[in-house]
Amino acid sequence: MLGVNDVENPQTQTRSHRAYFAVFLVVGMAFGLIGPSISLLAEQVGTTIASVGIVLVTYGLGYIVGTQVFARGYDKGFGNRLIGTSLLISATCLACVPFISARMILALMFFLFGASVSTSDVGCNTLIVWELKERVGPRLALMHTMFGVGAILSPLIVRGSDAIRGDSALAFWFAGAAIATIAIIVLNHQQPTDPHLETRSDQSDISNKQIALVVMFFLAYVALEVVFVTWIYTYGTKIGLSKTEAAILTSTYWIGFMLGRFATVFLARKSHGILAIQLGAILNVGVCLALYFRFDSILLPCAFIYGVAAAPQFPLMFGFIGNRTSLSGKMTARIVGTAGLSSTTLPWLAGQLLERVGVWTFPVFLATTALVVLLGTKLITNSFGISEHISKTN
Repeated sequence: MLGVNDVENPQTQTRSHRAYFAVFLVVGMAFGLIGPSISLLAEQVGTTIASVGIVLVTYGLGYIVGTQVFARGYDKGFGNRLIGTSLLISATCLACVPFISARMILALMFFLFGASVSTSDVGCNTLIVWELKERVGPRLALMHTMFGVGAILSPLIVRGSDAIRGDSALAFWFAGAAIATIAIIVLNHQQPTDPHLETRSDQSDISNKQIALVVMFFLAYVALEVVFVTWIYTYGTKIGLSKTEAAILTSTYWIGFMLGRFATVFLARKSHGILAIQLGAILNVGVCLALYFRFDSILLPCAFIYGVAAAPQFPLMFGFIGNRTSLSGKMTARIVGTAGLSSTTLPWLAGQLLERVGVWTFPVFLATTALVVLLGTKLITNSFGISEHISKTN
């Protein structure tokens, strides 16, 4: 039974952030399956790669629904119960994917998967801030690092399933079992409470202009990351790589991504975040130039560099914004949900261009998103003010 001091300081009793690390680990693994399995899913439902790309659209739609509908429950105190339940739904969706033979049913399953994943995403990002407060910076970066750790082996898991069964079933079943296990762990943790519950205003403490700039940044960043990882496998096979080589190319990206996220822990602690975002976007543009001019001999280094450069950008900007607002579930849902708009259309559009127009559209598309990230970072820092952020110790 909790004593008086426990009631007054509920944060001292929670250690949920460790479970949130595991959530991002298994969700990263599940998300990493999508790109490498696209061609196998197309064969499974008897359609083309371009046609099965609808699952990316429905995944994005579900992601938005999850952030705008279900994720509001965090402000109502559902906490870990909501995260755990959404993870169990995600696990069920993944387990069902290998049994589906109709394209629209597959799309519906990815819609449900997107809604449940986004709900857990918003929850982990919000509750870790509530639990750790001013100590959250490096740990938030580490949590996002776990996403890359989970995703790094995904292409090889898909390749192994393809080699054993000729489809992606084993990969989806493995990911579903891992997510279900973590869901049970989360449900058995005491949830953090909102430290601003008594004082939080109903009104946002940032302006509509600032919200628009944040939305622009995250829309572009999600495209920069998701388009690359979703289609680099297909891009590799289209320029003549074998399936195994394309899988290694994708894994190389995730290795770079993981190392970039580990570096983010240091960058968050030292508060060099904005400079790291800007340098990362410039490196992303440089890689796109190498892909455009078809320097195929350096594909692996390019994938590695792209991952290293892209990885810090989301957690560093999220932490930058978090230092300027009393972060609620609603505010996190707005940031994560509007970023999810990118996942609704841009990966699908990039796939259509890659499949129907040519491989040259892939680097051009990605370079455009990186330039928008660069512009968005400049506008956000001008609006919020960089000096206060750099003076803070995360």
